[in-house]
Amino acid sequence: MAAFLVAIVAFAQWNFTVDTTFQAEVEGRNINDLMVMPDGKIFLSGRIRFLGDDFDRGSSKLLANGARDMSFPSFPETTGGGKITPWESGFYVSNGLVRRLNSEGLIDPAFISLNLGPYFYSLQGGDYHVFPDGRVLISGNHLLSDSVRGFEGLYQLVWFTNTGYLDTTRIHRSSGNCAVYRFEELPSGQFIVNGICDQFDGQPVDRIFRVNADGSVDTSFHTGVFWGSAFDYLPLGDGRIYVAGRYLRSEDTEDTLQVARFLANGALDPSFAPPQFRMSTLPAVLGASATSVQPWLDGTLLVTGKFELVNGQPRRGLCVLDTNGTLLPAFHDQGVSPFFYTDAGEDLYSALVTSTAYDSTNAHLYIAGAYSGYTDATGHYPDQRFITRLKVSELSTAVPDHAPQRGSLQLWPNPAAGHVWLRYALPGHQGQVHLRVRDSQGRVLFATPASGEEGQVLWDSRGVSTGVYTVELIREGTVERTERLVIQP
Repeated sequence: MAAFLVAIVAFAQWNFTVDTTFQAEVEGRNINDLMVMPDGKIFLSGRIRFLGDDFDRGSSKLLANGARDMSFPSFPETTGGGKITPWESGFYVSNGLVRRLNSEGLIDPAFISLNLGPYFYSLQGGDYHVFPDGRVLISGNHLLSDSVRGFEGLYQLVWFTNTGYLDTTRIHRSSGNCAVYRFEELPSGQFIVNGICDQFDGQPVDRIFRVNADGSVDTSFHTGVFWGSAFDYLPLGDGRIYVAGRYLRSEDTEDTLQVARFLANGALDPSFAPPQFRMSTLPAVLGASATSVQPWLDGTLLVTGKFELVNGQPRRGLCVLDTNGTLLPAFHDQGVSPFFYTDAGEDLYSALVTSTAYDSTNAHLYIAGAYSGYTDATGHYPDQRFITRLKVSELSTAVPDHAPQRGSLQLWPNPAAGHVWLRYALPGHQGQVHLRVRDSQGRVLFATPASGEEGQVLWDSRGVSTGVYTVELIREGTVERTERLVIQP
């Protein structure tokens, strides 16, 4: 109880309520990722069906009110399915492999479909990472036939150029006949990796292991994870890392972990108490899991997944933790309801939140996944299915700043992991303004002048630590607008 009270004092309390002006007619089957675009539309990736559809869509776009964007192609089967990664003015999206799309969400012809290039044939898709210059590293299980350079057989980490062809200058990595799934670049340039391998590139590994920037195994890192999957990672600047998923360690074969923090050497961080995620009404065979862990606005952790109880408290698919693992009050007895469907004659159940996106300009949190119905503090909304927009407000005892904020300031993408567009509008102002980024200590990390009543500036946030930052729009020495920017790996 004492720890719980300390958590309330240390962090702001947040209220999340359904925005009923947003309504999507998605009928199935799951949304795996989403991105709020600069024009306010929402790009969706998954296995998506709208009312009246006879097929699954890999991707789709919604208008700002949730209605389907009818101008988007009706069956873009190769333009989505999984993770979305912004890049320059467009983005990449996984579709079993990975495709590059332009700013409208359509295929960029300058990046070929990977199977069209020589030497490569995909067998099983995994994850992908995009480098700043557009090169791509993919995981999974794939067949290479590059006899000239000696890469023949099955490979699990494969590099491609920024045009989609196999990168013949890199050493592709193999673990034999198995697969590598979710992986993430760390601040050090290394990668944290989840696979089903006992060995990788000739070295013994755990199910969650670390490789160097060139793909070779880092033998100094040992997590002891022998079973399960990792679905998301949140690296910290000091080498520690949060891992979300469902997995077991050899040190404690009875304690299934959904969110834990590991030290730089792979040992479990004893200063973080892993919460207990459980199911209650859904079949136990489904097993509780965490699908994402990311920094929330005040430095806490926003966790999503497939769960109904956290530390015995009702949280249905969403919760907020402090940095010690303490469960915070947000989303108490709130969240998503089950979605029931039949596939190949088998009845299946899901009450899952897979992804979120925060719109800092309008203080909205979008959630998406596979669910039917959402309950907030005001009631139950059965028509909120697969994607919901939540209004975000801070319940704080702090004295509010009553000075009105002028104009607008938009940050995209937010959260960000690389280049960020800082877009401003100050109607009627023709002189010079300044845009400034501060860290949590108030230190200025970036400042630049701009002119006119509207404009935009591109800021490269690479090299900046994970956390929450403040962006300011300044006119003649007066801060006219502020927005929070979340930097994630």
